[in-house]
Amino acid sequence: MALQITKGGSRGERSCVPLDAAPDLRIRAIAISAPECISGCKSGRALNSTDPVSLFNACRCAASLAQESKGAWANSNWGRPDKKLREHFLLMYSLDDLHRLENLIHVSLPNILFIGAMTLCMPGAVECAKLARKMLGSRVLIILGGRHINETIYLSDERRRSPSLVKHHRASPGRLIRELEIPPLFDVIISGEAEKLIAEIGELFSRSNQNPTMFIAENLNTKTEGRWIADFPHIDKTLVSDGNPLKHDDLPSVVGTFGVTASFDVFQGRMTSHVFSDTGPGCIYDCNFCSERRSIAGNIQEIQGAPRRLYNQLKETIIAVKQDHPNKGASAFVEDSILLSGSPVAIAQLCQLLEKDPLEIVFGGQFTIDQILWKKDIIKRLAKCGLRYIFIGLETLEPQEIGGMSKDVDGKKRTWRDRFLEALDFMAANHIACGCALLFGLGEAHNSRRNLLNGLIALKRETGQPVALSANWAVQHPLRSCRESENENYLRWGTPEGELLECFHRFGEASLEYPLPNVSPPQTSEVKEIIHLLNEFEATDA
Repeated sequence: MALQITKGGSRGERSCVPLDAAPDLRIRAIAISAPECISGCKSGRALNSTDPVSLFNACRCAASLAQESKGAWANSNWGRPDKKLREHFLLMYSLDDLHRLENLIHVSLPNILFIGAMTLCMPGAVECAKLARKMLGSRVLIILGGRHINETIYLSDERRRSPSLVKHHRASPGRLIRELEIPPLFDVIISGEAEKLIAEIGELFSRSNQNPTMFIAENLNTKTEGRWIADFPHIDKTLVSDGNPLKHDDLPSVVGTFGVTASFDVFQGRMTSHVFSDTGPGCIYDCNFCSERRSIAGNIQEIQGAPRRLYNQLKETIIAVKQDHPNKGASAFVEDSILLSGSPVAIAQLCQLLEKDPLEIVFGGQFTIDQILWKKDIIKRLAKCGLRYIFIGLETLEPQEIGGMSKDVDGKKRTWRDRFLEALDFMAANHIACGCALLFGLGEAHNSRRNLLNGLIALKRETGQPVALSANWAVQHPLRSCRESENENYLRWGTPEGELLECFHRFGEASLEYPLPNVSPPQTSEVKEIIHLLNEFEATDA
């Protein structure tokens, strides 16, 4: 039997593939969320989803085609009911989870591997791709996407959609491969809206021959919906979509495709789905410490159909829970940065739908403090329709100490602290539980952190609110053309092995290596004190 020598896993490696062996064109895909930590496991006290929701969102069109028996995806390993479908998706936290990926590869023998990566996950994405190459060689097409890619591969002008205008941040995986800083592990690197693109790549893969990467690069239709960039570093080719907008009303939902397996404590035993209005990729505000800010993530889109989209997903949640968890009630959390982008018209339309045809479901979402105070009437109306939980970004009690916040709109009239207390009282009066996101490492004094946490402990003891806290330590992201990150490749683990890493398992996003500019890195003793106060908050009863 003749042999063909092909490029394999890491730089310089080779693997032998039978030249006369016909490729298996049936799609066998797995999708993983790359690990963010070098070791350890997430604390059970950290507020984190157990679902790889971003992966579900990106892969929902392909998975829906599989379940509806349409096209090449119909014959894939995803063409099963949602319970089996989830078996091909993996949420990883640290390299300690590599054995889970190894087991999944052994069982699935994938020929397509999708990897999603946030910024702190890039070292983990590299390690996962190395493992896949070691086990499968060139027999697997490895596709990388996620928010880190969105922030490192972008157009200098979104209105002029040409490959010549594609910019690569220092941390762009495509650039790192071309400059030989990482092995040629990733065949396709996707920036932007990938829902339709992923489905199309699968269709092309099923028709490819010995070189699927080249075949996909030569045949991928730039008219495929979405604003995306597809980079093929092996062959030094980049494609840019024409920018035909995604029609979100026509996209399948995450809950309808993947079902419901999570349960948020705040909803008291009900099964909880993740639902989306798809009104934009980020927040309507522009706080300079936030990677979801408007100037980076983009503006509001397709708001007109958003209330109906949300309502339909709430209905789908009830159906999914009745089918798979018949003895449980249904709940949902709206994953928008701000529920329906804070649009009073859109929120009123959602209320009208829920009032006209009420649903046996409770739900939660995110608002800012000022929006709660501005929209008391509409939030009261939402509460009557099932709103039981609001998650707010509190960050600090002294915005001036950290240089201000875009969302601190009424700061000239009343203090952030006073408005927070009023919002908390309002929510409690309307039987809405409140959770708060805290963000340290913004330049605040450690004494301010103590005061913030001690104040929240006292509030919970006196009023029962807030009911939950999520703690994060601010991380400097690439943010496209951000001057502060322009020389950083983000290939170091965010926090190395040691005592601080053990502490950070209690946090959401946190890092020693990538603090905000002009902010001192976190100190272990200070982080330990914060954890002690977080534990005290949890142990506090009203």
